[in-house]
Amino acid sequence: MNIFRRIDYRHYICIAVTVGFAVLGVFVFRAAFYRLLEAGRDFGLSVAYYFCELLEVPYSFTPTVNALPKDPPAVFLPENFEAFKASFSLYWQKWADRGNFLGYMSFLGQGAKVFVIALIPFIGLVIILRMLVGRYVTTQNNDYAKESRPLRVFKRLSDVTYRPMKAWLKSFFVFIAGYKRYWVTWLIMWIYFFNGFTVVLEFFAFYFYFVFSFDLEALYRQMYKLIMDLYPFFAFVPLWVWTVGAVLLLGYLSRRRAMKVLRRNERRNRGFLNSRGVFISAFGPPGVGKTLWVTDAALSFEVQILDDALDILMETDTHFPYFPWISLETELRRAAYFHICYDVWSVRRFIAKKRQRFEKCPTRERLFGYDYKRYGFTFDNGLCMTDIWQAVEDHALAYFIYTVQSSYLIANYSIRSDKQAEDLGNLPLWDTDFFAQDSSLAGSRYAHILDFDMLRLGKRMLENNPNRYAYGFGVYVISEIDKERKNAPATREMKASSKDCNQLNDLFNTCMKMSRHACVVANRVFVHVIGDLQRTGALNSDYLELGDTVELRDKGEMSPVLPFWAPFWLAELIVNFILGKHDGFYLQYRHVRGDFTLMMYLVHGLAAKLSNYRERVYNFYGCQKVTVRVERGTKDGDICDCTWYRQSKKVYARRYASDCMSAIFEAHGAVNEVGIGDLKEYASVMATEAERAAQHSHFQHDIDSAIADQ
Repeated sequence: MNIFRRIDYRHYICIAVTVGFAVLGVFVFRAAFYRLLEAGRDFGLSVAYYFCELLEVPYSFTPTVNALPKDPPAVFLPENFEAFKASFSLYWQKWADRGNFLGYMSFLGQGAKVFVIALIPFIGLVIILRMLVGRYVTTQNNDYAKESRPLRVFKRLSDVTYRPMKAWLKSFFVFIAGYKRYWVTWLIMWIYFFNGFTVVLEFFAFYFYFVFSFDLEALYRQMYKLIMDLYPFFAFVPLWVWTVGAVLLLGYLSRRRAMKVLRRNERRNRGFLNSRGVFISAFGPPGVGKTLWVTDAALSFEVQILDDALDILMETDTHFPYFPWISLETELRRAAYFHICYDVWSVRRFIAKKRQRFEKCPTRERLFGYDYKRYGFTFDNGLCMTDIWQAVEDHALAYFIYTVQSSYLIANYSIRSDKQAEDLGNLPLWDTDFFAQDSSLAGSRYAHILDFDMLRLGKRMLENNPNRYAYGFGVYVISEIDKERKNAPATREMKASSKDCNQLNDLFNTCMKMSRHACVVANRVFVHVIGDLQRTGALNSDYLELGDTVELRDKGEMSPVLPFWAPFWLAELIVNFILGKHDGFYLQYRHVRGDFTLMMYLVHGLAAKLSNYRERVYNFYGCQKVTVRVERGTKDGDICDCTWYRQSKKVYARRYASDCMSAIFEAHGAVNEVGIGDLKEYASVMATEAERAAQHSHFQHDIDSAIADQ
């Protein structure tokens, strides 16, 4: 008895469902058994026919693949192709027949009559509903957060009916998903009921028959038999299931199409970035989205670094396909774990020591187990000979860059990165798909803090800064770079000979000019610098001329990339109509009443679900085209307008704070005691002398000083 108590009761439910399906197979889908036997016979005879023809063996049997079932269901097609042609010709004659046209118009009239009859009660229901709604918004009260009696009753009923049932169904589906033997058995049974196995056997039976017979006239017969075999499926499934299934299928196909569009747009963005240089300066007026664009581009650059490193790994692997690269990677992982390898230069030193040891005493073990006597030391790429140690160094550098478990972003504001590695102890694989990741922040990493002393080759702000030599591979993002570096007029009073660090003696621009040499692996640059500014004139030309300037100009509307035939466009029309009606009613209700009623609970809950649905679609599939004007910083090249695809799922997923520089004013807010309501107001449309003086304006002060000097 205790054994039965320990068994989950849901197993009994699943067993009962399985038995119920079996009973259906015996009493409802009995014909499936006989059709499966006939299909097996057809398959066996066709295979025998195939081998007899192939081996030229005499035979006396006749393949039965073209024979109709013994008990065929009534379908809408004729049995043979000749009858089909006759019926097809008759169809077009009937289509243009006067009597047929009049019958069609009569059908439309009857349909219109049924529609009007059904519409009258609906109109009455709408009128009653509007009267009830009007009564709700004309009854004023201040019963703050008080629930009406119908709402309390509804919640009690929901707590003992709907909510437990919903929770049980969810747990039951999770239970079934955990026991493959149940749902797989049910799937096999229903495939059998709907002649799925019969269709497969008949297909191969005709295939073996057709190879030698090449009987083209039998194609129509096979289509006719296929329709008869699928008839139980179409006859058993009700129309509403077909409708729901068609909508779900259409939604699935449209989402797949939209995901392809999102990924294609991202590839276009990366193509745009790859055609630029190492340095990009984005500018535009406040609020145009400069920092947003810079963040978007930086995330794409980060993925590009991963792809470039992986390309080098694959390249060296194909150059020396029999080299045990996993042995090199294992030693490199160990060295990184003990902080022996922490940047590209330490990796170069690590490989150099390995090479010295090998050259002093060449053995297979000192070359990571590579059988150099069998496979050689060099590879000829058609341009030059590549030495094995050069390939080892390139592979080690690329592997180190590829496997660093941190963000590649170094910025003066925080940026969230979602690249995640799946590592089983061999070669990690990175998930960098911005559009397939869920909306949780699990596994997210944030950009490294940019220490500007890393970018200075001259004087540094902090002497003996431990980060002063840390400049290396990565994406360096500098927001408001014009305020950091300034222009020539703003630095006129500075001296290069000053003891303090300033923009003239820190050699920041010199570092930037040489920066691409900081990390080049197999002729690929792994350094990108991108910044934003409000206008190009506010930044010194020595830095600005290093790369391209990108001006953010026009931007279109954010809209989903779902195709027009997707169900969303119709759903959006319905949702917008309902929400438009709801918002006016809800605001009036909140203005008049302070309580919660059952109607408001249901209506507002439905509106919230519809609004959330629309918001999620725009957030997931939204795309906005931004026109950007690209020009060389030297102002001597062609100006071209390009399109940048700003996609919600990638760039708006809490990547950064739009007020990332608000800490500058946080200290003021900590001691401030005056709010907007405390500030003085003008007494009239014309400011008085006292009101002008209260502005503490340089302009007003200059006017007052000029008047006083007269």
